[in-house]
Amino acid sequence: MGNLIGIDLGTTYSAVAQLDDTGRSSIVHNSDGQNITPSVVQINSANNSIVGIEAKRDLNIGYKDIFSKFKIKMGTEHIYETSFGSKYTPRDLSAIVLKKLKQDTEDSIGIIDSAVVTVPANFPNNAREDTLNAAKQVGLNISNIINEPTAAAIYYAKMANENINGRICVYDLGGGTFDVSILEIDGSEINVISSEGVFNLGGTNFDEKIFNLVLSKSHVDAEDSGEFNLNEAEIVKISLS
Repeated sequence: MGNLIGIDLGTTYSAVAQLDDTGRSSIVHNSDGQNITPSVVQINSANNSIVGIEAKRDLNIGYKDIFSKFKIKMGTEHIYETSFGSKYTPRDLSAIVLKKLKQDTEDSIGIIDSAVVTVPANFPNNAREDTLNAAKQVGLNISNIINEPTAAAIYYAKMANENINGRICVYDLGGGTFDVSILEIDGSEINVISSEGVFNLGGTNFDEKIFNLVLSKSHVDAEDSGEFNLNEAEIVKISLS
């Protein structure tokens, strides 16, 4: 069996898992040795890109031409323009992230034969098409695209090592979206009955709340916050959890 992977193309972070010959999955670490990659793209004047940790370090501290959270714009005609005139769609930026994930994964485990990509259950069809096209744009062979709550239910059943039947609720609080889905499960058959959610509500909002709270307690304005920025607020949030 060739290299089969699953890709979670997230709003703020993305991840890749490998399926081995025994059917077990494990996270594939990126070139930085991390199990997640920030979904952040920095475009330089030569039209080259930096993806991941390095780009995220410069995010929120005044650097130009850095883009994030473009997943919530997938399926739209939104345009991201650089300071030197280059224009990118959400699909283009997603393709750049997928290219990074693909390269890091192939450097680690070899050529990817097939991939499964997860999307929010309430993703509209045009956003799903954009996701598939972004993957194809970087040479990924996509065998399936499945809903994120369905993926969560499959993982739960796998970890429980038993068949799960009935109606369950899956909460998905991501970096930029919050979805609640009701699934009907009958053995290996999983159907999403209903899924509702809010785009622009997720972990980044917690970061903003912490950032504003610290500033209010420090009695300083955002422009005078010094080294404390949204990246630092995220670190505080993680330490609190």
